[in-house]
Amino acid sequence: MDSPDPCSPAFKHVLLRDARIDFAEFYRTATPADEVLMDGLLFAYAALTVAINSPRAGVAPAILRELERATNASEQYFTGLRQQVRCCDTFVMLMRAERAQIEKAVFVVRHPSSG
Repeated sequence: MDSPDPCSPAFKHVLLRDARIDFAEFYRTATPADEVLMDGLLFAYAALTVAINSPRAGVAPAILRELERATNASEQYFTGLRQQVRCCDTFVMLMRAERAQIEKAVFVVRHPSSG
């Protein structure tokens, strides 16, 4: 079975819908700017997850270089957004358990070797 296309509108819709369920308190109390930050972090997390987990074995060197550049750029973007979310008023004001839930779900991208 093929993986869903993370660029498709359907994938984005499901991602944002699920986030609003999973992180209901964040979205309930978020300012519009903080909501945009969280949405951006979710998209960056999805992009970086795809990039990190893309197979490298047997890939032509030129394509591999471009994949690594894209992965590095995705990681920088993700890291910046993660820090902005971590410091935004909405996140700071959440109860510790709610912050921990978000941190566990989207603050760390899983590498293939980490299971």
